Amino acid sequence: MEAWDLPLAAGDVFLDFARMSALLLAATVLRAWSPWLQKGLVPNNLTAGVLGLLLGANGLGLLDLTSDRLGAMIYHLLALLFIAYGLRSPKKRLGRSSLAFGMIYILTYLIQGILGAALAFALIHTFLPDLFPGIGVMLPLAFGMNPGIAYTIGKSWEPYGFADGGIVGLSFAALGFVTAYSVGLYFTKRYALGRLGGGESGSESEAPPASGLLQAPDVSQAGASTTSPEVIESWSLHLALIGVCYGLLILLIQGLEWVLVTVGAAQEVSTLWSFHFVLAPVVAFVVRAVVDRLGLGRMVDDPTMTRTGNVMVDFMIVASVAAISFQVVLDYLVPLLLLSAVVAAATWWFIRKAVDQAFREFKEERLITIFGNLTGTLQSGLVLLRVLDPQMKTPASYNLVYGSGLALALGFPLLVLINMPTNYFTDLEAGFAWVVAGMAGYLLLLGTVWWAVFVRRRAR
Repeated sequence: MEAWDLPLAAGDVFLDFARMSALLLAATVLRAWSPWLQKGLVPNNLTAGVLGLLLGANGLGLLDLTSDRLGAMIYHLLALLFIAYGLRSPKKRLGRSSLAFGMIYILTYLIQGILGAALAFALIHTFLPDLFPGIGVMLPLAFGMNPGIAYTIGKSWEPYGFADGGIVGLSFAALGFVTAYSVGLYFTKRYALGRLGGGESGSESEAPPASGLLQAPDVSQAGASTTSPEVIESWSLHLALIGVCYGLLILLIQGLEWVLVTVGAAQEVSTLWSFHFVLAPVVAFVVRAVVDRLGLGRMVDDPTMTRTGNVMVDFMIVASVAAISFQVVLDYLVPLLLLSAVVAAATWWFIRKAVDQAFREFKEERLITIFGNLTGTLQSGLVLLRVLDPQMKTPASYNLVYGSGLALALGFPLLVLINMPTNYFTDLEAGFAWVVAGMAGYLLLLGTVWWAVFVRRRAR
C-alpha cells in the first residue's frame, strides 16, 4: 500500500508523535552530556533517528515504530514543510550570488544522477543483474534534495520491481548525512584551524554552545505575534493556514486524478500522488497571493513559518532514519556503499570547482554550505556553516535559502524525467538509459548558461 493511502488511526499518529518527541528529548540530553556528539556537530534530529532505528521495530523492538507508518508520516510532513516555507512573503530579487547557488544545486543534481545511473548500469551488467535500473538516479533525490523525496519516489517505484525502494531511498539519504557530518566536517575544521589568528570575517565571534542549549533565550530569532492572544494564538493561526493549504492540496490532487482517469491516463495517478510535494508550494504561493491581495499579508509572520517548517524537518529526519531496515541495507549493501562513495567524491570535486569559478569572496563558507546541503539537507549546510561563520555574517546562509527556491524550479524537469520509465517503457533499463541521456542534455544546456553567466564574470 502506498504512503498516500495507508490508513492510519488517529491514536497511532499521536503515539508515533509522542515516541519521536521522546527520542528528540533523549537526543538533546545526550548532546548536552556527550563531548563526542558536541565535537561531531551531530544534530539532535539525526541522533534521535538513530535511537529510533535501534529501539524501533527494525531494531530491538522496544518502540512500536514501523517503517510503513513512519513512511506515511514522512510523506505528509514533506508536503507540510513545503507549504510552510511557501507561505512566506515572496522575495522580489534573487540576487546574483543566490542565483549561482541555485545553479550549482541543479548542476550537482544532474552530475549525481548521471554518475549514479552509470555505476548502476555497470553493476547490472557485471555482478548484480537483478538490480533495479533506476537505483542510480536516486542519488540526487537522497543526497541533493531530502529524505522525504527519496522515500516518496522510491516507494512509487516498488510496484515496478524496485523491492523496498522507499527504504533504499532513506538508506542513501542516511549515507548522505554520514558524508555531510564526516567529510564535510573534516574540511570545515581544517578551514577553521587555518583561520586561527587570521581575523577573517565570519570567524571573529564565539560559536554557539557545543551542548546546543542556550544560557538565555535568543529573542532575535523568535517569530512575531500577529494576533491578539485573547482572540487566537498567533501560532494557531499559522498552523490553520498551513492546514487549509494542505486540504486544498489534497482536493487539487483528487481533481487532477479524476482528470487523468477520465482521459485514459490512469497510469499517471501514482506519479501524481508521488509529486504532491511539487504541487504543495504552488498551492502555498497561490494562497499567499490571495492573502496579500486581500490586504491580510501582515497576519503571516515569516520567522514563524520558517520555524514551523523547521519543526517538520526535525520530525521528518527522525522518521527517515528510524524507518530504515537493517535487512534492506544488507540486501543492497554493495550498491549503497559504492554509489554513495563515488557520488560523494564527485559532489565535493564539482562544488569546489564551481564555487571557485563563481565567487571571489567567502569561498570556504559557500563551499561548505553547499556541500552540506547537497549531501544532507539545508540544515546540514547551516550546521557546517556555523563552524566558520557562527553569527551568520557572511551571505552564505542567505544564498543557501534563496538558492534552494530556484533549485526547486530548475529541478522540476528532472523529477518529471526520472519518473517516465515506469510509465512509458516496458524495458526499464532502456527507459532509464533515456533518462540519463535527457539529464546529459539538460546538463549541457545549464552548463552553457553557467559558463556564460558565471565563468566569464564572477559573482560577488
